[in-house]
Amino acid sequence: MPASVAGVGRDLRILLADRKTNPIVANVTGREGTYCPPLYWDLAIGSGSCGLGCRGCYLLGTFRDRRDPMQPVVYRNSAFLWNAVRRWLGSPDRRRFHTLGLGTDRSDSLLFEGLTGHARRLIPMFAGSETNPSGCKLLLLTKTGNVHFLSGLPTRNVIVSFSLNPEGIADCWEGRWPDTGERITPPIADRLAASLAAERMGFEVRWRVDPILTPSGWEAQYEGFLRRAGEGGHRPSRITLGTFRETTRQVDSWRRRWGLPAMGWRPGELVRDGTHFHCPESVRVAVYRAVAEMCGRWLPGAVVSLCKETWAVRRGAGITSGACNCLAVGGDGCRCLFVDGSLGGV
Repeated sequence: MPASVAGVGRDLRILLADRKTNPIVANVTGREGTYCPPLYWDLAIGSGSCGLGCRGCYLLGTFRDRRDPMQPVVYRNSAFLWNAVRRWLGSPDRRRFHTLGLGTDRSDSLLFEGLTGHARRLIPMFAGSETNPSGCKLLLLTKTGNVHFLSGLPTRNVIVSFSLNPEGIADCWEGRWPDTGERITPPIADRLAASLAAERMGFEVRWRVDPILTPSGWEAQYEGFLRRAGEGGHRPSRITLGTFRETTRQVDSWRRRWGLPAMGWRPGELVRDGTHFHCPESVRVAVYRAVAEMCGRWLPGAVVSLCKETWAVRRGAGITSGACNCLAVGGDGCRCLFVDGSLGGV
């Protein structure tokens, strides 16, 4: 895949395959006290890691030795995927608070857009009242600056979300070419420019500042990053925060297995809490409080929430909003559906 189409510094080697099973996967991850309501679905546009080579990505363990993270599988039978979305939107079970991610749990929503055209086909489908009678939302999540593919498209019922961090923090964990050590992912400045462009196009724009890493001087890095964003006119509707976490303890083993460079910073001992291995609760609470205060200072219009965190941490940090990145609706005082089907206030 040519570098100019992918929006990265080199051509990408990808593997093309046909998806044979249902490409729409339901995500139910709110277990063991971790808040993540089962109101979210994902369109499988690929398999394994997305090809950007992030060194702490949980997808490194997906399918283990059968998925080289530098050679992602991309599904080429696009009509099969689009027809599945059309049926999903037309189901009598659809509700306005349902969200479909464009590969957000198994790929990057815009990295392959120049090849697949998924967003350009699906956005009009979600924007149309006849094709989307329930008003469900389509969620795009990207580390690229490829929003030029969205120019001229309708914006109704579409969320464009950017994975962002201060440049020095991104350097610690995002992908690097193994032979030169150069970053694979575009510079943060380019992604911020894309975020502003998406806002000006009329899309709802959200940010994921995740994972927050805490090497020496991290507070100053986040303060400067958020201050410059606010002064630069950015107005994301939501900012979802997350600290470094692992689904299993084998992520770093699979990084070594595939020859990816080591992370530039790693936390100390991780402990099992909720559905993930995290830093201790007290550390996460302190980090979330600090970054949330910065967000409130420089981006006061954004609702701040947490990703896949326990109730204890949410209460300790004072961040109990249900308006996380993946949900269509939610906010302070909303009522959300828990994994057991009950309703609760957050």
